[in-house]
Amino acid sequence: MASTHLPGAPASGWRTFLALWGSQSVSQVGSFVSWFALNVYVAQTLYPHPDQKAPLALALGAFAIAATLLAVVLAPIAGSVADRTHRKRVMLVCDVLSGVLTLGMAALMFAAVVPFWLLLAFVIATQSLSLFHEAALESSYAMIVPEEQLTRANGMMQTTRQFSGLIAPTIATLLIGVPTLLHGSGWLASLRDGVPFALLVDGVSFLLAALVLGLLAIPSPPPAEDHGGAAANLKADTRLGWTYLLRRPPLLYLLIGSAVVNFATAAIPVYQTLITTFTLQADRAARGLSFPATLAIIDTMTGLGMFLGGLTISTWGGLKRRRVLGILIPTLVSGAGLVLMGLSGDVYLTAAAFTLTVFVMPISQAHSAGIWQAQVPRELQGRVFAVRRMVARFTVPLGMAFVSGVSTTLPPGPVIAVLGVLVMIVGTLQLLNPTVQRVDDKAYVDGLAAARGGD
Repeated sequence: MASTHLPGAPASGWRTFLALWGSQSVSQVGSFVSWFALNVYVAQTLYPHPDQKAPLALALGAFAIAATLLAVVLAPIAGSVADRTHRKRVMLVCDVLSGVLTLGMAALMFAAVVPFWLLLAFVIATQSLSLFHEAALESSYAMIVPEEQLTRANGMMQTTRQFSGLIAPTIATLLIGVPTLLHGSGWLASLRDGVPFALLVDGVSFLLAALVLGLLAIPSPPPAEDHGGAAANLKADTRLGWTYLLRRPPLLYLLIGSAVVNFATAAIPVYQTLITTFTLQADRAARGLSFPATLAIIDTMTGLGMFLGGLTISTWGGLKRRRVLGILIPTLVSGAGLVLMGLSGDVYLTAAAFTLTVFVMPISQAHSAGIWQAQVPRELQGRVFAVRRMVARFTVPLGMAFVSGVSTTLPPGPVIAVLGVLVMIVGTLQLLNPTVQRVDDKAYVDGLAAARGGD
């Protein structure tokens, strides 16, 4: 598992990152707008009638399941490609193909009603491209960003994601309403709604991101060793990713902790609905708040908390020493927030608990990504990060299924509180674990690997 010595980030690396971040941020906003519009299209165009609730639920569930399963199944392949192909080329191809596919789908929607099977194929194709793009992008940070700025860079990307989630529904709603706003004359009169306009914006945003990317100098490490064919390469690459982690307990323990947190927090959108329905029923009735109004308060505060957390880590830049504390302390805070939201019967205290729980998530995720990018050799990041991505994301559907299943027989509040206690226990154990505390010490981590027969 020998690694090649690579030069540090170029002097102009931070400027390159800012250009990359700006263009990819525009594309990400477009993708959130498109995703929101597709859900509207399914609900209002394909299954608009009250007696179509079952197919509507299945269709929306199919979108979510497809995205989740792809993230797990394609992670090893995407990681292998990121280490075997010039990473800029991977991102460029993904952006262009995504743009062409999205513009093509917009054109189809302008001309006719698109059946669900074709929409699902479109989602699978674009989500697959997104995963390959993500693998190449995440493993490119350390190639262009100075190590002391990695946490900030990851925080900025986190902020973009949260900001996109906040503004996308508004932008999508405006675009969907274009035919009505323009009083539908001529060809506009034939449109059911403006969903195609949302996809048009997304498609253009992909091509804009590709245009900017094409102008940037993003170095890539030498390609990984060839093992004699795609199947042999994938097998060797997956084995390398797992072996790398198993020989480095600090990184492995960090990954296990992240998986537990993901398991407990993955169902936050489900928590919002369950708690509003059951736990807060008496308080919202006493305050004269309807179910939609209460859910809107909690949802808004949750989105705001995520955005402010991302903005905080982007502005602050994170810890420069003992960055592991930037993961573990937020983990304890998230656990406490879960306990509070599970036990609280007050609408506004519950909303504050949601805000607190999600506020620290971008801070933790940015520190975690910065540590991984600094520790893992740049030429191995695609393959090692693939394993990291698989483990972390596999727990997301498990967590959602667990909460949904258990809450059919038990009150949701205590279930959520118990998950919060679990998160706090894991965070405390890692905080007291001297091995985890030295995860920032590259010489120590590599020494452990050498003692286990690796390098």
